[in-house]
Amino acid sequence: MVALSFKQTAVNADQRLTLSGACAAPLPEGHSHDVILFGGYHEAPDKQRTCTNAAWIYSAKTGAWEPVQYTSAAVPQPRLVSQAVVINNKLWLIGGWDSSISGPDAFLGDVWTLDLETWAWQRQQLAGNGVLQGISRHQAAAVGQHIYIHTHRTTDHILRLDTSASPPVLEQLPVTGSAPSSRGLHSMVHVNGQLYVLFGAPQKGPMLDDVYRLDLASLTWEDLTGQLSGPKPHPRCSAGVAAVADKVLVVGGAFYGASGGLEMLQDAYVLDTSSSSWLVPEVAAEQGSSSGGGVASGGMPSARNAAVMVPMRAGAAGGQPQLLLAGGWRAFVETYNDTYLVTLS
Repeated sequence: MVALSFKQTAVNADQRLTLSGACAAPLPEGHSHDVILFGGYHEAPDKQRTCTNAAWIYSAKTGAWEPVQYTSAAVPQPRLVSQAVVINNKLWLIGGWDSSISGPDAFLGDVWTLDLETWAWQRQQLAGNGVLQGISRHQAAAVGQHIYIHTHRTTDHILRLDTSASPPVLEQLPVTGSAPSSRGLHSMVHVNGQLYVLFGAPQKGPMLDDVYRLDLASLTWEDLTGQLSGPKPHPRCSAGVAAVADKVLVVGGAFYGASGGLEMLQDAYVLDTSSSSWLVPEVAAEQGSSSGGGVASGGMPSARNAAVMVPMRAGAAGGQPQLLLAGGWRAFVETYNDTYLVTLS
């Protein structure tokens, strides 16, 4: 049996953390804090939404978020639905959507690094045969010194960014096998030398409920959808998805309802990659405040999509494997300001 609990933390957080569509990553061993969050769609008290380029860091010791004070003159422009990963002592920020701009220029194809000691940004000029066109709603995963990038365009290849090279090298790697169809707002995680792509939204049509696996040694895709035992999750996009050891946790997301409008999901599933099975965790009720969303009946956070969920580094909060879930959006109703420690056991 797999058990799951949600405990609200960072209660009464800064209103500027009322965010959806942000990106986040665990900070490296030895850092004073545990998770960094960047960008997103901020919803003001008057319900006006604007994208931001602010960064925040969370500490499990204090249970609080703190704003990052940048030290460089050059900083990335505001954006949401971008991707961020941490390698060594740098946050790598890739692409995104600047909602303040109209037309194709709103979709960004830039790569920035943030030094996690000095808090200085630097825009990276890339070498290699890969082309990073303006992208948003994509996915990125760090594997060693490489970042694998999956976009709606990568149906016959995958992009790999070598961060150890100077300048960084972006390669377009051909893939074989049964690749995922074109999609955005999907999820991608790394587990034991393999990338898993789950769910997402095509340009037209219903949300997806499929699962694919890319073996990084052979660069061969495999469609696992029909091979997985257990209860199949509802189709969705913009879910909270993160890997802990050989298990992939899925929380919430959105789908098109019968009326054609977005409907939110308030559920949780675990993909056990070792047994190729879907599991429904037993969710324990936790004491939580109702500030900015709150723990609803049954112990689950309020239904939402476009939240961030990342694993805490080992030992950050002690005991069982833990993750951090923050923010999100109930479509056209509310943007959330809450944060949860998620324990998987």
